[in-house]
Amino acid sequence: MRIAVTGATGVLGQEAVEALIAAGHDVTGITRRDSGVPIIEGRGGNAVVADVFDASDLARAFRGYDVVINALAHVPVGMAGLRPLAWREDDKLHLEASVAIAKAAAAAGVRKLVQESTIYLYPDNGSDWIGEDQPLSVRNQAFRPRVAEMRAAVDFAAPGRSAVVLRLGQLFGRDPNTTHALKATRGGDPILLGKPENYVTLLHHTDAGRAFVAALRADSGFYNVGGEPITKARWAKDLAMEAGVEAPAKFYPEITQAIVGTRLDTQRRSLRVSSVRFMSETGWRPTVGPSTPGWSRR
Repeated sequence: MRIAVTGATGVLGQEAVEALIAAGHDVTGITRRDSGVPIIEGRGGNAVVADVFDASDLARAFRGYDVVINALAHVPVGMAGLRPLAWREDDKLHLEASVAIAKAAAAAGVRKLVQESTIYLYPDNGSDWIGEDQPLSVRNQAFRPRVAEMRAAVDFAAPGRSAVVLRLGQLFGRDPNTTHALKATRGGDPILLGKPENYVTLLHHTDAGRAFVAALRADSGFYNVGGEPITKARWAKDLAMEAGVEAPAKFYPEITQAIVGTRLDTQRRSLRVSSVRFMSETGWRPTVGPSTPGWSRR
């Protein structure tokens, strides 16, 4: 299939491009800047420069493609998410660019849209499992961009078209946030939010890339994508093992956690998320877990 990938220079986008090409597809990465062209070509894809906020420009870029995969995101690293305007770029991508991408894909005659999303839209559910039918916790105004993005994907799924929304687990691997977490663990600095008994559902970036390939086989709908959930206490030990230190990664003091704000407060939640639906429908399985030696270098 001919597939266009937006956000192709980011961690997720690069993995998607490489995995799609390995699966035999004709892949073009969309980049906003000329500097992104060698990054995409380095992964083996073709590159097109287009304005992801301009639906008409995107429609031109998408014409003749079967599938559009939107992997756009710009997540602040660590506690930088507390800074004023730290989420401005990420919000704009989801609120404006993702909507433009869905509209442009429809106008260009694209038949399938695969949209990146996140499990952090779910509420804290303790030790209970979370499936795709679990109501979301998105009433706060801060989640408006993600809601608009989902609605745009749903609107795309008119007769003759399909939209697959992937609610991805917490990314780990060579992404900036995990690199930051490993550095903090080596330095003995606090890095984890929530309680040790809370659950986290992780997704290695290479498995995320493979998930975009698997999504081509999925029917329209929402799908959770992650590995086997583990407690944050276990994740603290896995971070230490990968960082090469004995002491587990530290949790922020409760007084600090109480003032992190809505965006980072989502990381305090206990999210024991089930990916059974996606695995059953597509055959996808995670291959790299937090106990896999050398996962940060893969």
